[in-house]
Amino acid sequence: MIAKSHALIFPTCLTTGLLLGQVGLSQTTNSGDFTLDPTLVTSERESGEEPASDPVINPSPALGGKLPYTIFETPRGVESVTREEFTERGAQNLEEAARYLSGVQSGYYGLDNRQDFIRMRGQSTLNYRDGLQYNFNFYNNTPQEAYAVEQVDFVKGPASLLFGRGSVGGTVNTSSKIAGPGVENEIMAGYGTEDRMQFGLDYNMAVNEAETVFLRFVGYYRESETYVDFVNDDSWFISPSITWQPTEDTSLSFLFHHQENDSRPSLQFYPYEAAQIDGFTLRNELYAGEPSLDRYDTEQTSVTFLLEHQINDIFSVNSTLRYLKSSADYIEHTIVPPAIGNAFIAPLPEGSFHRLLYGSDHETDVFSGNVVLNAKFETADVKHNVQFGIDATRSERERYTLPANPGLFGLNYAYGGFLDFTNPNYGAMAVALPDRTELDEFTEELFGVYLSNRVEWNNLIVTMGTRFDDYSLESTNFATDKQDNWTFDAGVMYQAAYGISPYYSYAESFEPQGINDFTGEAFKPKTGTQHELGVKWMPNEETLVVASVFDIKEDNRVIGSGALSQEQSSVDTQGAEFSYQQRMGDFAIQTAYTYLDTENNDIEGSPRLSGVPEHQASAWLTYKPLAGPLENFRAGLGVRYTGDRWDGRDAIKTESYTLMDAMVGYQWEDFDIQLNVSNLFDRQYIQTTETSELLGTDVTNAFLGQDRSVNVVATYSF
Repeated sequence: MIAKSHALIFPTCLTTGLLLGQVGLSQTTNSGDFTLDPTLVTSERESGEEPASDPVINPSPALGGKLPYTIFETPRGVESVTREEFTERGAQNLEEAARYLSGVQSGYYGLDNRQDFIRMRGQSTLNYRDGLQYNFNFYNNTPQEAYAVEQVDFVKGPASLLFGRGSVGGTVNTSSKIAGPGVENEIMAGYGTEDRMQFGLDYNMAVNEAETVFLRFVGYYRESETYVDFVNDDSWFISPSITWQPTEDTSLSFLFHHQENDSRPSLQFYPYEAAQIDGFTLRNELYAGEPSLDRYDTEQTSVTFLLEHQINDIFSVNSTLRYLKSSADYIEHTIVPPAIGNAFIAPLPEGSFHRLLYGSDHETDVFSGNVVLNAKFETADVKHNVQFGIDATRSERERYTLPANPGLFGLNYAYGGFLDFTNPNYGAMAVALPDRTELDEFTEELFGVYLSNRVEWNNLIVTMGTRFDDYSLESTNFATDKQDNWTFDAGVMYQAAYGISPYYSYAESFEPQGINDFTGEAFKPKTGTQHELGVKWMPNEETLVVASVFDIKEDNRVIGSGALSQEQSSVDTQGAEFSYQQRMGDFAIQTAYTYLDTENNDIEGSPRLSGVPEHQASAWLTYKPLAGPLENFRAGLGVRYTGDRWDGRDAIKTESYTLMDAMVGYQWEDFDIQLNVSNLFDRQYIQTTETSELLGTDVTNAFLGQDRSVNVVATYSF
């Protein structure tokens, strides 16, 4: 335990020592007294200014007025990835956009085109868009396309004060592209590995001479295969918007978004035994399903209203309202762990595995919205920013599944034959798809109200807030789940000289977990608390350093899915994070380091959480000459290290790996071309191993890492 404690505090102590050394040096080289005045350094863009070509060092999270301060001014762990950053790194989705952040783990399962799985501080996250929840349950909506996104914000740790329901690990919020001033029009075309063809249009214009009404049209089309045999990843969307800005104090936007995705499930639940077959090497291109039957086709339409209004010198209001309708047609063959299949179905020779066939149709309708009233005022020499907010969500879901199968313990599956991994013969054991007749109807409602105050007095910043949420889940086949929850949030930051700001924060979260399909009873909500101690250093607009340590406790964790879900008690996480961003003339660098020590207290021996590395680090370096013969040239190189991971039982270790990414680009007047390579040396590796209990037996799945991908994108700006 002593060694772990030292490892936990070392990165922060080292960083703090370096920062204090900088302070001491400055004090010894300047004579006379000095006053510790607050240092507020920001890098926000002015309204109407064209987007900067370089990544923004200190952006403001785009959370609809809920967190209206820059990262440096916020006493908690927050990171933002601007459009410039994930365009520069060639990110094709949200997981790839998160690759170079501290405390964030992307690609946990490898390639999964069903939705975005991002983990923060060792835990899964919930995804929001424009401050409203985006995902409802699993596999009933489209994944977010990066081309429709302006910025991605990562709020680390519990954040129920801001969002209501949320993960103890953190919350991901994306901001949609919206019509307005200062938008550069573009036409995009790209081609890459696995015949990935993509086209995009982003067109924005002022409708009238006064430039108070703006129209924007964002459209995207993609046809692509993947490195998994038979799995395509096709998508298209249209996203028109209109913004009315009658005065500098008012902005009202309307956004319509329609998206369709056509694919097969890319995530293969390989049994760990498949990686141990003598004379056979398991490759991630092996498809474990049936190409003639399997599919994951989704469609989603949403209408969003966004309002920003400065009422007077004190009060302002932000509001977002959305109606969302989505559907999914999901058919998949999944591998039965051999210990279960051989015991309960029939023994098979090594290399062959039984499969189960799953099918469901989802229909989802969601009404959601929030209103945030801000009041900024001063009492004596104390500044206040009081927020009063209301959030409300109502979702109605219909799910048609296969009928209960008495031969499979009453589960909603059919037997799907077996597959020989060493010589797959698709179609030979394929069965006809039974009708999906089993209907579940769910109505989920969440209403939350919160009050917070941010107080600034001289160099001191104090934030305090509390929130009440009322939640209910009703269904046709299960018990009603009703909950009400109070959550609290507080932080303190001292803005000292030389841009140094130590801080402490405390935060809580709650997350409803639905109904146990097997018992029909509601799970207890997952709850979490976090203590975080850190320091932020921003001596100028070109530098930002953040270091922190944190302690997280999670209760009522549920593992598994569907009828195989189980409720557990608690998980403890201690960790440290360090990030450093710097622009130095022609160069820009971003580095990140994460240390995590996790314990699952309900399993004998308190093993580490599956797939969570103790050490993780990354660095991205960009070279972009400001003048000279290479002025229009740019290049980037990144390295990502993921340390050893365990399977959730501390029985199977997954070896560490290091990946490299690269970028080269050239801009000539209005034309730009960029080449990105992910996993430059095509490293083959196991991403995650997971062990869980199934029918009284421990079974392990292996998820393989992603292959090298090469993509070139050409853009014409006008």
